[in-house]
Amino acid sequence: MQAVILAGGFGTRLSHVVKDVPKPMAPIAGVPFLEYLYRALTGQGFDDFVFLTGHMADVIENHFRDYGNVRFLREDHPLGTGGALLNAWDMLESEFLLLNGDTFFDADFSLLYKYKAQSIKEPSILMAVRFSDDVGRYGFVEFDDDYRVKSFIEKGALPHTQADGFINAGAYLIDKETLKGVHDSFHGEMVSLETDLFPLFIRDKVFRCLPLGGAFIDIGIPDDYERAQTLIPETLKKERRPALFIDKDGTLIEDSGYVHGKDIVPVMSTLELVRQYKEKGFRLVIITNQAGVAKGMFSENDFLDNINAVLTFYEEHGISFDGYEYCLFHENAVIEKFRKKSYARKPWPGMILKAAERFSIDLGNSVMVGDNREVDSIRLPYLRSIILDKSRSETLG
Repeated sequence: MQAVILAGGFGTRLSHVVKDVPKPMAPIAGVPFLEYLYRALTGQGFDDFVFLTGHMADVIENHFRDYGNVRFLREDHPLGTGGALLNAWDMLESEFLLLNGDTFFDADFSLLYKYKAQSIKEPSILMAVRFSDDVGRYGFVEFDDDYRVKSFIEKGALPHTQADGFINAGAYLIDKETLKGVHDSFHGEMVSLETDLFPLFIRDKVFRCLPLGGAFIDIGIPDDYERAQTLIPETLKKERRPALFIDKDGTLIEDSGYVHGKDIVPVMSTLELVRQYKEKGFRLVIITNQAGVAKGMFSENDFLDNINAVLTFYEEHGISFDGYEYCLFHENAVIEKFRKKSYARKPWPGMILKAAERFSIDLGNSVMVGDNREVDSIRLPYLRSIILDKSRSETLG
C-alpha cells in the first residue's frame, strides 16, 4: 500500500518554537514527527512512501535517505497542497493514501480500504473524518446518508443549533483516476487541495467520507505541539483492542422510563454477556443517551449517581468497565443549553468515536449492544450492532 505525505509546508505558526527543521521534522520527545508517522503507517502494512518536500527538504531527505521504501519529490517553487500532489503524478499508484505531514491521527486506515472495496463501485476520493466537540475551531463536513460529501462549513459559521460535528482528519484514500482531469490542466501553478480541488470533487460527486476514531493532533499549533510531546508516544505504546460498547437503560438495567438515581434493577442475562466479552479481552464502554437531563426530568448528578450504581454492581461481580460516554443534547430540550442537534446522540456515532480517542480501540472488530434497534444500530458501516430482544436472545442489527 502506498502512502503519500505532504511535507513541504513552511510551518509559519510553529516557526518561533521550532526554527532549525521543517515542521514535519519537529521533534516529539526527541524523535522527528515524520518518523512517528512512518512507524505508525508501516505498522498498518504500508510499504511504499512518497514524501512531497519543499521547505528545508534536505532535512527530511537526509533522515530518510537510507529507508528502502521511501522516495522523495522536491518542489522547486511553492505549489500548494494540491499542486504538490499533481506534480507527483508519475510516482502515484492507482490507489494511495494521502496524508498531511503535520497531523497525527491514530486511526485504523484499513477501514477506509474495506469500506471502499465493499460499498463504492466507481473511482472515488474517500476522506477520513473525525468527531469533534470543537467544530467552531475547525469547521465541519456535511455529508449525506451515503457518506457523500455535500459541503464544508467554515469555522465560525456553525449554526447555533449545532453542538458538534465531523471534521476533516487530513487523510484521503484516492483513486488516481479521479485526478486525471485536474492533472491534465495543471501546469506547475499554485493549487490548493482544500479551496481549489475539493469543490471540483464535490461537483463531480466523487468525494465521500468515513468517520474514524483515534487520538488526533495537529502539531502546527504551538499549544498542540506541546501536547503532542506526550500524546503521540503514549498513544503508540497502547495495544489496539476491540470494545464492547453497551447501552445502559433497558440493556444493563431495567428501563422504567428516564431511569436515574442510585436505585437500579440489573438485567442479569446481560451480566453474563458482558462477562463473556470481558473474558475475550474486549474493552467495556457504556454508551448512553440521556435526554431526561435535557428535558428537565432529572439532573446530571442524578444520572451520574445512576451510572455509578451500575458500575458498582458490576465491580461487585468482578467486572470493571473502562469508561462511559453520555450525551445530554436533544433538539426538543427544555433546558436551552442542551437544545441542540448532536452527532454524539445515538444512533450517530459521536460517543463511540470519542471513546476511541480515549482508548486505543479496534473499531472494526468491536460491537455495540443495545435493546432498541432504532437507536442502538449505530451509523458506522464497519461497526457490528447486536440488538437484544425481550427474551435476551441476540439478533444482528
